[in-house]
Amino acid sequence: MEHSRRSFTGVSSNLEADLTSLCWSAKDLHTLHWNRVIMEISSAHTLEALNNPQWFPGLSNTIERTRQALNCFQNCYVEVVNITTNRVAEKIAVSVTKDGRFQSYIARGGPSWLNDTNFEDASNSPSTYPR
Repeated sequence: MEHSRRSFTGVSSNLEADLTSLCWSAKDLHTLHWNRVIMEISSAHTLEALNNPQWFPGLSNTIERTRQALNCFQNCYVEVVNITTNRVAEKIAVSVTKDGRFQSYIARGGPSWLNDTNFEDASNSPSTYPR
């Protein structure tokens, strides 16, 4: 796992936050020279905005930036998954919003407080996606 945490302000909706986060993630993965990615998101509304930007005129700039970031890859898939599938991402988000862990970090292998979750997820995973 490679992760970089950012925080942002001035976002007017959950959809805008989801699109902005997806854009940042795509840009960061591109910076790491990943060429084939599968991005898992838990918001069907976000995928709907990417596929039908004309339905969301107030977010046209954010949607366009996100689409451009996703189009930088040789292969890129965005899949909607159940929130429980992304337990690690959810715990990281909770660590910022409820636990007050505001210090940024870059971790390989993840922070130690996620070791149990990482191990459980790896043990229960039906498949593995190569990088």
